[in-house]
Amino acid sequence: PPSDYKIEMVPDRLDLRHLPVLSIDPPGCKDIDDALHCIVLPNGNYQVGVSIADVTHYVLPGTAIDLEAANRSTSTYLVNKRLDM
Repeated sequence: PPSDYKIEMVPDRLDLRHLPVLSIDPPGCKDIDDALHCIVLPNGNYQVGVSIADVTHYVLPGTAIDLEAANRSTSTYLVNKRLDM
């Protein structure tokens, strides 16, 4: 983004930018939306977090993309190819 880009936090959403989050999506994927983080807690235990993008925040109900997604339901992963949602 441009240097003057401002992030506007959405009320009731947790800001996790302080965590060391890494994408777990495979090379060449079109939708980078899955991630993990792992930190050591003060008591020595580990906290592992799984983050999955909430596309419902961006896709409005009843729009063309919402209706198309409802028809496709889910992406399908085969041995040698992927059928995208």
